[in-house]
Amino acid sequence: MDIKGQKLKIGYGGHPVVENLSISVRPGVITSIIGPNGSGKSTVLKALTRLLAYQSGTICVNGKDLRKFAAKEFAKVVGVLPQMHSAPPDFMVKELVGYGRVPHQKWYAKNDNEDRRIIEWAMKATGVWELRDKCINECSGGECQRVWIATVLAQQPEVLFLDEPTTYLDISHQLEMMQLVKKLNKENGIGVVMVLHDLSQALEVSDWIVVIKDGEKYDEGAPEDVITSKMMKDVYDVDCDILHVPGRNKPLIAFRELA
Repeated sequence: MDIKGQKLKIGYGGHPVVENLSISVRPGVITSIIGPNGSGKSTVLKALTRLLAYQSGTICVNGKDLRKFAAKEFAKVVGVLPQMHSAPPDFMVKELVGYGRVPHQKWYAKNDNEDRRIIEWAMKATGVWELRDKCINECSGGECQRVWIATVLAQQPEVLFLDEPTTYLDISHQLEMMQLVKKLNKENGIGVVMVLHDLSQALEVSDWIVVIKDGEKYDEGAPEDVITSKMMKDVYDVDCDILHVPGRNKPLIAFRELA
């Protein structure tokens, strides 16, 4: 799955948030989009996933103009979990996950044996199989997030887009979510694109990082090449050291003491 955006101008109500930005989603890898609040991270993700129309430029998916995809056709290859999502509180987990099969069905069809097999796989892959008969409002925040990812997985997408997937989760569930992302990528070959605020998480799980500042791309590359003391000062206006610790594959961010 190859997604390319070229010279994008994206905004709201005629006011641009992002201008002249080019970005490529590399197939089969974990890409994190990082940057300060209001820099345009989620705006870019929304444009790449058709949740927000871009004002100029081009976005192509496997060489085809994004705007020419039918909704169901697009949902078969790209799965999206936005920041805000909701379902009727009395929905059972297995019912919600079952809705992920809609792009593969005719409007009048019900789940067949193949659909049920994929729904079961999606729930087991995300660790929510044991919750299948619970109502969604009985699930914890971490459980709900995994249920929603299972719903998107049931679409069988080639690329999974996650907008701040660890927001509102405690540290334990944040780590659980990052482990799930790595598992889905490694075991199932699903490409992942995430908007993240936690740079330590971005360093730990990402294969590729895109940094956005003031609606423009500041840098992109391998995590250890992009997350540097200079970038942290330029983009976030914070002083830190990037420490390489023996026995660890990824470096650590050490913030300097406040004066």
